[in-house]
Amino acid sequence: MADCDEWWDESEPVPAPAPASNIRHDNTSTRGSRVFHSNSGRGRGRGGVRGRSNEPNWRERSGDDGQSRRNFNNSNGDKKVISIPSDKVGRVIGKGGSKIRDLQYESDAKIKIGDSNGNDTEVTLFGTTDAITKANNMIDDLMKDRKPPPTKENYSSAGNGDEASGTSTTHNYSIINENGDEVIDWDRLNADYEKNQQERWSQLPDIVKDLYKEDQKVKEMSAAEVKRWRLTHNDIQVKRTFDDKPGLRPIPNPVLTFEQAFQHYPEILDEIYKQGFQEPSPIQSQAWPILLRGEDMIGIAQTGTGKTLAFLLPALIHIDVQPMPRDQRAGPTVLVLAPTRELALQIEKEVSKYQYRGIKSVCVYGGGNRKEQINIVTKGVDIVIATPGRFLDLVKAKHLCAINFSYIVLDEADRMLDMGFEPQIKISLFDVRPDRQVVMTSATWPPGVRRLAETYMKDPIQVNVGSLDLAAVHTVTQQLMFLEEDDKEAALLEFISNMHENDKIIIFCGKKATASHISTELCCKGISCQSLHGDRDQSDREAALDDMVDGTVNILVATDVASRGIDIKDLTHVINFDFPRHIEEYVHRVGRTGRAGKTGISLTFITRSDWAHAGELVKILEEAAQEVPEELVLMAERFEAMKIRRDRDGGGGGRGGRGGRGRGGRGRRDFFF
Repeated sequence: MADCDEWWDESEPVPAPAPASNIRHDNTSTRGSRVFHSNSGRGRGRGGVRGRSNEPNWRERSGDDGQSRRNFNNSNGDKKVISIPSDKVGRVIGKGGSKIRDLQYESDAKIKIGDSNGNDTEVTLFGTTDAITKANNMIDDLMKDRKPPPTKENYSSAGNGDEASGTSTTHNYSIINENGDEVIDWDRLNADYEKNQQERWSQLPDIVKDLYKEDQKVKEMSAAEVKRWRLTHNDIQVKRTFDDKPGLRPIPNPVLTFEQAFQHYPEILDEIYKQGFQEPSPIQSQAWPILLRGEDMIGIAQTGTGKTLAFLLPALIHIDVQPMPRDQRAGPTVLVLAPTRELALQIEKEVSKYQYRGIKSVCVYGGGNRKEQINIVTKGVDIVIATPGRFLDLVKAKHLCAINFSYIVLDEADRMLDMGFEPQIKISLFDVRPDRQVVMTSATWPPGVRRLAETYMKDPIQVNVGSLDLAAVHTVTQQLMFLEEDDKEAALLEFISNMHENDKIIIFCGKKATASHISTELCCKGISCQSLHGDRDQSDREAALDDMVDGTVNILVATDVASRGIDIKDLTHVINFDFPRHIEEYVHRVGRTGRAGKTGISLTFITRSDWAHAGELVKILEEAAQEVPEELVLMAERFEAMKIRRDRDGGGGGRGGRGGRGRGGRGRRDFFF
């Protein structure tokens, strides 16, 4: 990107800024003002520093003098000292002390790790007799060396024959060409491979995908009624993604009520009623008939539209109705791949809300306890929710086999590709059975997502909620503040001082170091907050989210790891401390608030270095019928003018390391004023 200092043209006058003290929280908005305001409020001044950096480490938490996060029943209890091999102490402690916390929580005993005296290390257990016995048994179990269980031969991804396992030699396929050279007969080799694959697929158990019994009223909807309903419900567009081949069944009509979708599955209806939903969301209304009929589907919609429940309920029914009993299957039935740990955990939380026929799930992700995850998988689950890296790890270790899955979900596929997970996805799903059902969700429709659909989906139906053009949710009031880089922290503190007591905000930063710095500064000023970024241990990241969800803190400082898949109820504000690198991330950040029918406010700090995004941001604001500040329009015009001058002059040229311009130090700072 061109440096804005070199190309900035200040020949056009621009309005003067409003001082930071004008930041208020009322519902007024004025064109041309530097900030479009939200609700008025008074400072909260909560005080009380809460930061994970001030907590004791695992040894301090587990010792006699440490302060545990849980009150154990050991004030008048017993004590027992056991010895464990010193080289296995790490199994008891876990990463960042996560395992020892789990052991204490599950056993209700207090555990203290002593000093090593050579080959052995003493471990002291405090608590009641039952608690000590339970903790002792759990530690003994951790000391055992387990071998990974063998995969079942009938469903092994490697197959039984030499050809399938890749160990066959190619000399059996050699022929002599017209020049007398020995070459490989690829036609015969490929034909034999296809034959072996067909024989292998024929050994798999049959699966049932068409589970849909169309309601009579839904069946009788006219084409005009269907078109009108789709138009008035977020302008839903439904079509076959690729060629509409002859012989394919018509796309099913949308259901208008929960009963029309699941009247033949009363237990599912009961679970829906427990959640208190009034009616299906638009994507659910259209997706349920498609997925219950066994079709592959691509759902393109922004966050907060109900995509998770759209693929989850058909998955539960799919698991239950398969001909082979669940306890006889070679592995889990449903796979959900998600780009981040936070989104994977969010999906697992959603799955846990629906207790249907004893179906079990597990969430596997990097940073979690791998051994514990493997133990849960091997004991038997029906749904695996995973990040691509950890899933590939378990597939390579033969703890999971892709051939066993018959219902596969690629959630937020565009984000997975943005994060570089395409190779892991392709390797992991290389062995997936050809008659599986695949669901893909995405907020956008880039070429990479289309490529995935072509590879893994069969005649998919595409459901677009709204336009394919990038758009922010319309329930969020988007505000902009134009300022210098050095003034951001002061503006943020001013905003926080005017927060209502019940306000909840996420502050998005562009770098992990910035997020860490901001959270530290807030804590030092007595402002309770949490931080969420890639440098924190998984246990700390989960604790940060828990604190935000349960209201322990009302401020979360995060990088874009929290821009998708994080569902925090009653989140009132999103602050973009740094503008994201891609305009798509701006949309996803803003979409963290204004969810589930509620309204929200976003405030974005804009500096001169963000001018390359000004034109795209103007379009986002206009599409959402938001006020477009004059400063933003001028930024966009200046950036376009710069590109024209740069192209005319043959590029940026050599600046000689910022020399020769007589700017003196950091140069002028009044680029807007």
